[in-house]
Amino acid sequence: MTLVVPAVLGGLAIVVMALVSMAASRRQREASSEPAYMPAILVHAINDDRCTGCDACVAVCPTNVLDLVDNKSRVLRFQDCIQCEACMWACPTEALVMFKEGTDPPPLTMPELDEFYQTAVPGQYLIGEVAGKPLVKNAANLGRAVVEHMLAGGLRSSGNYGNMVDVAIVGSGPGGLSAALTCIERGLSYVVLEKEQIIASTIARYPKGKLVMAEPYDSRNLSLLPVFDSSKEELLPIWTELIDRTGLAINLGEAVEEVQHLGEGFGIRTTVGQYQAQRVVLATGTRGKPRTLGVSGENLPKVCSLLEDPDEHRGRAVLVVGGGDSALEATIALADAGAKVILSYRGRSFARAQPKLKNTVEGYDQQRRIKIKYQSVVTEFDDATVTLQMADGSLKKYPNEAAFVLIGSEPPVKWLRKVGVNFVQRPHSYALPKSDDLVSRLIGNRSRDCPETAAHAAALVQGREVPIESKTGGGRKSGRKWLRSATSLFTTKGRKLDKPMPLGEFARSNRLHTGTGRRDQLPASERTRVLRMLRDEGARLADEESSVELSTFRPPTGQVEWADDARQY
Repeated sequence: MTLVVPAVLGGLAIVVMALVSMAASRRQREASSEPAYMPAILVHAINDDRCTGCDACVAVCPTNVLDLVDNKSRVLRFQDCIQCEACMWACPTEALVMFKEGTDPPPLTMPELDEFYQTAVPGQYLIGEVAGKPLVKNAANLGRAVVEHMLAGGLRSSGNYGNMVDVAIVGSGPGGLSAALTCIERGLSYVVLEKEQIIASTIARYPKGKLVMAEPYDSRNLSLLPVFDSSKEELLPIWTELIDRTGLAINLGEAVEEVQHLGEGFGIRTTVGQYQAQRVVLATGTRGKPRTLGVSGENLPKVCSLLEDPDEHRGRAVLVVGGGDSALEATIALADAGAKVILSYRGRSFARAQPKLKNTVEGYDQQRRIKIKYQSVVTEFDDATVTLQMADGSLKKYPNEAAFVLIGSEPPVKWLRKVGVNFVQRPHSYALPKSDDLVSRLIGNRSRDCPETAAHAAALVQGREVPIESKTGGGRKSGRKWLRSATSLFTTKGRKLDKPMPLGEFARSNRLHTGTGRRDQLPASERTRVLRMLRDEGARLADEESSVELSTFRPPTGQVEWADDARQY
């Protein structure tokens, strides 16, 4: 009996061990029959037609995966990509996206246009960045191209009878001005309708000294509007002089409310009156209605959505709201001008801003030249103060004489749909025809590079002989010409990637960029630094020490309790 119990227990143990072993073997067989789990790899897709070479994606990449080649973003070191997607979120034109390898990139939603930028409504044209073709030179070329296409399609001048014109042009940016100049050259009647009180309002409101790049550099300027590397202070006076010399008429402060197709023409209703036109050019740009905070007092005159002249705010208590490039640029410009700036941002850090701007603003905060209020939101404006709600829910009141709400704007999609523009989805690689190629096709042997002076451009518009030295832009020596030649020193044209290949294959092959030229001989960090330096030259950067002494706030008496740091400047 004493031997039976141990034997039974031993047998049970053997059976249990056998069952456990069988179960483990079965699990192992099942696991081996299933494919191994592989995390999805995100790869890049870059639409060259939409890429402006702005350097934003290069600047935010923490591992130097991207760089500019021939002024276009390129993936050169995919093996270093940490899949953070910062480059995609930094791209202002949706040119760069990241998507799962083995799938298609997300499509682009863009206006439905034919190859001559005509919408689904015959006789109506859409040009510029809103059409999916950014950059000033492209807009200028397209302004000329669409008018030439109208003429090629049978448009003939019917004269100017009151509010009846051949071409109605909505917007006075580079595209609208170019279209109007072409109408003058070709003897067409026109009206330019501009909702702002200034021409080219987007460029006019750039910060002082901001560089206007004559990109794309692989395209010629075949328009009648001078475009070259310059600051807005250099370029806009030339455009203004050209307007005066040619007698170009612009209706400022007249917003278009409705464009209606009327069989053979169009009816246009504005805030001022009504017009009839045979053709319409929509050159409105991408700036739609500015986003608002929806708080009390936001309609006060001191609250604006654009910073025009920082010097006007010297010594004043100013609030900037936002965490993007525009908000940070405005903060820097205001601080340099001597304003007492508070920067309010609802986020924890400026993750989407360019590192250079982020570092500069944070440096100013450490130097007590500005105050940054992270995780704060505006709850109320009044005549002399602003109230912020902090992360802990407390309300803090600060002195305030001006405020700039720079949180972006709603694209003008709703208005464009209203006037008959359809929006469709296109493959991410979709590209519209090159702007200079389009002009060349339409005007043939009349193609010539636009002079860079107002006098010579006016002569071209008016059909007078243009001096030989100005026919290719040589009549005017731009102070920024060195920029293009300097940039070319760091641009590889002889060789880019060895051959086109899927980005997944590029990653697996662990290949490095093997181009030749000085650009590729520089370390990645130094190359990016040099390119950024060239691009930012002339801007009001915060690398310079300000000599302005910021006085303390002096809040009026009799107000509610102030924030503890309201006077700490």
